[in-house]
Amino acid sequence: MDLDDIKVFREVALHGSMTQAAETLGYAQSSITARIRKLEANLKVDLFYRNTKGVQLTPSGQIFLEYGLKITQLTEELYRFLSPGAVPSGLLRIGSMETTAAIRLPALLKKYHSLYDKVELSLQTGPTEYLMNQVLNYELDLAFVAAPVNHPEINEIESFREEMVLIAEKKENIQDILDIIKNRTILVFRLGCSYRSLLEQYLLESKSIPLRRFEFGSLEAIIGGVSAGIGISLLPRSVVEDKLQSGVLIAYELPAHLRICTTMLIQRKDVIQTAAMANFVDLISTAH
Repeated sequence: MDLDDIKVFREVALHGSMTQAAETLGYAQSSITARIRKLEANLKVDLFYRNTKGVQLTPSGQIFLEYGLKITQLTEELYRFLSPGAVPSGLLRIGSMETTAAIRLPALLKKYHSLYDKVELSLQTGPTEYLMNQVLNYELDLAFVAAPVNHPEINEIESFREEMVLIAEKKENIQDILDIIKNRTILVFRLGCSYRSLLEQYLLESKSIPLRRFEFGSLEAIIGGVSAGIGISLLPRSVVEDKLQSGVLIAYELPAHLRICTTMLIQRKDVIQTAAMANFVDLISTAH
């Protein structure tokens, strides 16, 4: 069975006649008759009662007509959504790291919504590894993650470049960050966070072992913990700029090879590109 079978069936049901359906569709009557018989054979039910006046739907035919109309409508709607010239609509599922969601996305999502107000936006936050798995499992359409990605099933677009800094409570008397690390707790997101991996790489290279490690589930909790003097962390400068300006926190520069972290927008290579997705990607490319 294909979509043409449903179209033929619908016309026969509408006209109550194989002959009139053939005239409407521009087919030979024998072709229409053969298509209906093949459809009935595949479904193993009779869809029509035949008589000298034409045809009438059987109970099974009534059910098939109801579902056939739904299938046709959904197919037409799908073509509209996937058409390059279609008005973006439907649900767009976006994933993002906490820091990107807090600093970079509000203005971006506001602009997107003002341009395409028929699109329903869903935003989910999490660490890079989690978001990549969500994209690979078709649970998210797009996601902002930290580079490098380098996955054979994923397309990636550079979106933002962040300067990463070590942050500590401003009241620290010791100015050497390595001394601070040795005596303080590090505050990090859960495993799979790229910023956590970067901090751990820095600690490994500097041969520093922190006193202890606390895991937090939100950006606000980490910044609050550092501000309260619980420990230190590593975050994009853009996320804590206001705290630095107000003197609540102090920032320490990382070595040059660790200082810049690039945020990538990713999606599966085999994903069906809807108009909503295509326009979001275009907006990111234009902004970048």
